[in-house]
Amino acid sequence: MSKKTVATNSATLPENAVQAGISKKLVIANTATACFCVLFSFFQINFTDDISVLSFPLSILFSLLFALVCAKVLMKGGQVKYVGVLRKFNEYVPFVMLMAFVFRRAGESGTSWGYDLVTVILWVLLTVSSVFACWCLSEKRVCKQNPVFQSQREANPLKKHRGLVRVVVEIVSWVDAFVQAAFVVALLHIFVFQLYEIPSESMVPEFLIKDRVFVFKTISGPKFPLSDIGLPSLRTYKRGDIVVFRNPHYENSQKSEVKSFVSSLVYMLTLTQVNLNVDEDGSQKADPLVKRVTGVPGEQLMLQDGVLYSRTAADPVFRPVKEDATWAEWNVSALSPDLLKSVETIPITGEMYDALLAVESARRDLSYTDIAAESRRIAARFLEIRNLVNPTLAGEAASDVVSKSDMYVTTLFNKVDATYIKLLTVEGGAEWFTEFLTSWIPEYEKSVAAGNAEMGGNLYDESMFRFNIMIKNCFGKLILRNAEMSLEGLGAAARSTDTERIKLLQEANRYALYALLNESRNMPVFPANDADGNPQFIPDGNYFMMGDNRFNSLDMRHSYEQKTIPITDFDPESVTYKSNVDPQYVSQSRILGSPSLRFMPLSRFGIPGQTAEVRN
Repeated sequence: MSKKTVATNSATLPENAVQAGISKKLVIANTATACFCVLFSFFQINFTDDISVLSFPLSILFSLLFALVCAKVLMKGGQVKYVGVLRKFNEYVPFVMLMAFVFRRAGESGTSWGYDLVTVILWVLLTVSSVFACWCLSEKRVCKQNPVFQSQREANPLKKHRGLVRVVVEIVSWVDAFVQAAFVVALLHIFVFQLYEIPSESMVPEFLIKDRVFVFKTISGPKFPLSDIGLPSLRTYKRGDIVVFRNPHYENSQKSEVKSFVSSLVYMLTLTQVNLNVDEDGSQKADPLVKRVTGVPGEQLMLQDGVLYSRTAADPVFRPVKEDATWAEWNVSALSPDLLKSVETIPITGEMYDALLAVESARRDLSYTDIAAESRRIAARFLEIRNLVNPTLAGEAASDVVSKSDMYVTTLFNKVDATYIKLLTVEGGAEWFTEFLTSWIPEYEKSVAAGNAEMGGNLYDESMFRFNIMIKNCFGKLILRNAEMSLEGLGAAARSTDTERIKLLQEANRYALYALLNESRNMPVFPANDADGNPQFIPDGNYFMMGDNRFNSLDMRHSYEQKTIPITDFDPESVTYKSNVDPQYVSQSRILGSPSLRFMPLSRFGIPGQTAEVRN
């Protein structure tokens, strides 16, 4: 047959099929699907030596088989015995091509946004045409609307399988149903909803560990796997909304995205029973996260003494965010007894919480004038004792009396007994002690002279400055008390029972506890001001999230690494503490959706945000 004849036959295939008694709708739907599949396949061509190379062979082989079955059904007057096969191919078209799409983008090279857009459009077109073709190919409709198939079916009615053949057919039917169900679930998972199991207690009392929630995704702008193409986001979020979002702390590489997609699909197919989303050490990743929106675009935030503050360009004064207090949980131990039965970890006891409040109250009441005078008095008295004991050690302040590592708040108090001896016996020790206790005073006086109401111009920096002074003052009193008792000839036994010293050690323990929990209780101004001191604000399309259980939530306030830093930058001899504070906002593009329903356990069935449990 000549090339001209082949071309003519191909061009007239739909017309010949219609003339043979096959409906025009059926012909157009299947022909369009076949064309879209072939065109889609050519967009999957890739020669990179990785998994993406499988995309083209998968899609083109399926497309050719589909075209072959189309020809069997539509050519030579049509063959009704292949109608079921063609219907099955149409059922699998969207799923196989989506698999090819995922394979193509799972490689290292990736594809451009425009390339993805064209491919997604083709996928939508082939999906629509295949769904319409399936509708046309339904068993009752295909014979009713296509006379040629009707006559063939009457001449050759469907046979009922028996024996082993029937068993095999049933097994194949069940496998087909399961595979299709899995693909349907995958599509629903990508574009409609996601099942999520709460992995931690960061949202107590709203959510408990093992709570399972239904997350609606459609209006949040879901994307095609491993691409930035998808549905537009149809909503914005307000403060107080609970959201599920991709954890920005983890890398956003192609490899990690592939792993995340596969693990989330398996998680969905197994009804949250199998979680493959683990890190290199085999530990479960905290991804995605469920937290509450506490900061919205256009705001600058600050968290101090458990109170969230906010300001905007239109209102530059930091003001308390009153509604945050309605969901922020600082004292889990005060929750109702019924709820506490299901809480695995109480981050701090009621006594610890009271100790934190006592520190905050004392810090607010601190008088700079009084504590400056007391610091000078302590230093002068210690110098007097040193001169009585070792007058030859007078000199310049020794820079290495207390190392930088020993300036850590807990270490500072733990080594107080050894430190006082060192200060009394090392040249320049008492002078260092004087400098250490009073180094904050020049910075304070400079700030007052500049007319600043607060150190650093904000409540957080002011509070941390005060906290540092309180620690140093307590340390100074302990050093002085030890020195005085030593001067009186009293040893370790007397020190262990000394009432004044015991009170100071209790005070020191409160400060060490507060330093340990500071990063959960407080947060510096965020976003930080620029180099010229101008306020910066959360950009449009971004949000700030925190967990409700503030002492047990590693959220957008924190990084996953700790570092030792000064308590305040306004004291050259500041005490240090361990910090993991590194606030960051989250792009709306990383938000997967909002929990719409808590469906497990049944005892807690309900809509999130309507928790009935309240504090005692």
